[in-house]
Amino acid sequence: MGMIGNLMQVTEKDLKDILKNPSLLEDRADADEAKDDEIDLDKAWEGIFYALTGYTLAEIEKVKPPMAWVVFGDKVVDEDLDMGYGPAQYITPEQVKQLNKELDKVTAEQLQQNYDGKKMTDHGIYPEIWEETDGLDYLLEYFAEMKAFYKRAGETNKAVISFIS
Repeated sequence: MGMIGNLMQVTEKDLKDILKNPSLLEDRADADEAKDDEIDLDKAWEGIFYALTGYTLAEIEKVKPPMAWVVFGDKVVDEDLDMGYGPAQYITPEQVKQLNKELDKVTAEQLQQNYDGKKMTDHGIYPEIWEETDGLDYLLEYFAEMKAFYKRAGETNKAVISFIS
């Protein structure tokens, strides 16, 4: 199955409730029905981060906000709540708007120029499929979904919770 990157939009009120009672996040993540306010980036999350920033997630401290928040927020929901591969993180509605401004400037063409399958493989960027012929298409497809997701979150004043499952 692998490590799947998940993004979830929540209202400020829902975020406050989740921070008080993190099991609400588990319940919501476990619900099976598809929702407009959630997407999964499949296994493309680290590839997207690298193509956007030029850094691996291990080097995230070198990336300036707001782009640093694109895959993982800068605040932890609950250290003790493991969502599969560590705790969930989040950014506030204000941070979502800042991130949107930056993402708006990034085109698929720019991402394509930053894409280097060999370098990504050398850096061990998960899931190490970047030299395959459809690696770039895979990354661009999930980037487009993610960009639209953050745009909707910004327009509806939502916070975003992220986690790897």
